[in-house]
Amino acid sequence: MTHRSQLLKQRLWRWHFLAGLVVCPFAILLSISGSIYLFKPQIDNYEEASINAQAPVVEQASPSLPASIHIRTLLANNPQSNFKRIVLAKPGDRSLEIELVNAKGEKVIYWIDSISGELLASKKSDQRLMQRVKKLHSELLLGNMGSYVVELMASWLIILVITGLYLWLSKPDNREAPKKLVTPEVGQIAADKKWRSWHGVVGFWFTVPIILLLLSGLPWTQLWGAGFDKVKAMAGWQGPGQVWFVTLQSEKPDGEMVKVPESSLWEITSDPHAHHNSLMARDVSALNLGVLDMIQSKPQVAAMIHPVQIVPPRPNNGVWTVRSMSAQRSDRETIHFDQYSAQQIQHITFKDHHPVEQLVSQAVSLHEGALFGWLNQLLGVLTALAITCISCFGLYSWWLRRPQSGPGMSEPVASSPSAGLAVGIVLLGVLLPAAGISFVLIYAVEWFAVRVRQV
Repeated sequence: MTHRSQLLKQRLWRWHFLAGLVVCPFAILLSISGSIYLFKPQIDNYEEASINAQAPVVEQASPSLPASIHIRTLLANNPQSNFKRIVLAKPGDRSLEIELVNAKGEKVIYWIDSISGELLASKKSDQRLMQRVKKLHSELLLGNMGSYVVELMASWLIILVITGLYLWLSKPDNREAPKKLVTPEVGQIAADKKWRSWHGVVGFWFTVPIILLLLSGLPWTQLWGAGFDKVKAMAGWQGPGQVWFVTLQSEKPDGEMVKVPESSLWEITSDPHAHHNSLMARDVSALNLGVLDMIQSKPQVAAMIHPVQIVPPRPNNGVWTVRSMSAQRSDRETIHFDQYSAQQIQHITFKDHHPVEQLVSQAVSLHEGALFGWLNQLLGVLTALAITCISCFGLYSWWLRRPQSGPGMSEPVASSPSAGLAVGIVLLGVLLPAAGISFVLIYAVEWFAVRVRQV
């Protein structure tokens, strides 16, 4: 091995070691929470089945009541609350979900028996099990600050996997005996070497799945996701739009309706004192919800893959929006309807998006375990388990061999990195901006440490 190669290995090993001590605990937490979230469909179905079991017994042929009746009743029982959305009952299910926003700004979900109109259960949106798991996995229950931390840890985990693979492939024993690359040592060797062998072998086999899993999660992140959105905008990869940020308008009909205060129409409030003309406000709300019933009965809505949510219009002549929220992104579609006539204005399907956006969407489905059924869930669980094992094996092997006087890492390299390494660092910093910011801080600390030792 040349002197330059030795310096490169020493530098990478130091980074791999220090980053591993920081990242591995987060990697274990994210792996466990991510594994739970992979089974969101099954957990949600169990929750819904438990709620449906509370519905009163009715005649088999009993029809479901119009959604407008359930919403109107719910608003009457929850003064000061505003209607946010409704999730339609799945085929064979008795309950539908109605989400309101109360006076405190809290989102509350109510499960209503679609036949009897009886309230079966209610819960704040952020208190649902899978919502908590999602918040833990994506932001460590710390809001935006936690989201930045998760992005930083995920970015460095990618770097750990890449540097770990290089160090494992360049290990002299493994180069002389390739069998050690793919099979762990289980003979009479020191415990720390045995666990380090397991650390390297598991990492070798799961390098590609781990990197794919991590890359497919980046579109949700703060820095990478925002940067990618800007790239899409500049490159014209955004597709039709109007999926989440809706700016479509409804055509106002002639008549007195336009004289009604906008808030009564959009918020659909249950507070009888919210407007000076309460009778007219109730009339407009009834008409608006009547349009909802018309939309729900349309064949194109009935054909959408569940869960299907309907979102009411926003101010300034907005539209009713119906979304299929299937975990498989290629099955998702969005339809916008005129809020007065219930006429279809726009229909967006997967094929309407740019190919780059389609690729990213499918990557998200892969990350969530929905791209190819239970095999995707199995692959996700195995990959998450591999991350947990790699982290535990690496930490334990270090713990067994750690010196009493310090952490046991190599000394900082005094020489400047080679041109190739410098280019690689810059590329990683650009592709993984959270890591790029940390590179600058690490370089400053390393430079200072070397200068102190030279004094």
